[in-house]
This record gives sequence, structure tokens and C-alpha cells, in this order.
Amino acid sequence: MKFFQKMLHLALLLICIILQVTFVGYLNIFHISLDLVMVAVLGITVYDGDVYGIIAGFFAGLILDIMTGQIIGINALLFALNAFAAGLILRVGFEKKLLVNVVLIFSITEINLLLLTGSYYLFNFKVSFNTLGFEFLTNPFFNILAMFVIFPVLRAGRKRKEEIGFIYKDKA
Repeated sequence: MKFFQKMLHLALLLICIILQVTFVGYLNIFHISLDLVMVAVLGITVYDGDVYGIIAGFFAGLILDIMTGQIIGINALLFALNAFAAGLILRVGFEKKLLVNVVLIFSITEINLLLLTGSYYLFNFKVSFNTLGFEFLTNPFFNILAMFVIFPVLRAGRKRKEEIGFIYKDKA
């Protein structure tokens, strides 16, 4: 059962990669920027553990870099570091509750924006600091909204009973 759930989580991650490349890129016209892949990697880290999150983050970032034609390995490194940071935060003792998830998405989105923009600046890509300031406001908001869609899908099937038959058979 757990293997099947992990495969479903990886399939959801591939769907998020495809949506990120095809659909979300066109939302920047309307000043809507979100990172579905990062939210899915953090969800996998929360529900499957930090090792699976780091592995999924690395391969998802590598696939995303190859598909978009950007610097190969930047997103792979950032998503693996995001999953590692989320695993450290959850290992400290925070419970998997809504407020912790919101703060986790918010803080890692801000750190991810800083690191991604800084790495593009170091590699002499054209970086607009005006749009970076606007993305600091909008990107965490839309990532938190995406969390409310992706996290329940990742949580589905967690509290399923392994028993075959009626649940209340002994109560009658």
C-alpha cells in the first residue's frame, strides 16, 4: 500500500511538472506566479519523509531544468535543499498541521526566490529586482493556495483501515 501511494505521489509530481511548464508559464502575463513543483516536493517531504522528498526534489528539478532549457542543475539543487530544510523543520518536533504547512510553504518560497534570483544574477542572466519585489508578495500567496489543492491529494488514503470487512462488526 505504501509503495502504491509513493508511486501515486510521483505521478502527481510529474503532472505538476507538466502543468508548471505548459500552463503556469502563461500565468505570468497576468502577474500570477506560482511554483507547483516546489509545493508538490514539500508535500512529498511532509507525507513521505525527507529522504523521498530530497530524491523527488532532485529528479523533479532536473527534469524541469531540462524541459525549460535553463541552467541545468539549479532547480535540482534548490528543490533538494528545500526538501532537506522542510525535513529538518518537521524533524524538530512540529506537528503536521495547517499553520505549520502554511509557514513552511511561505518561508521556503521566499528562500527559494532569493537563491534562484541570486544564482541567475551570478551567472549573468538578466534579473529585474522590481519584479523580484512583486514576486515576494504574490508567489507565496499563490503557492499557499496551491498547497490547499496538492496537499489533500497527497494525504488521500492515509487513514484507510487495513481490515477487510465491516468496520463495526464487533459492535453489533
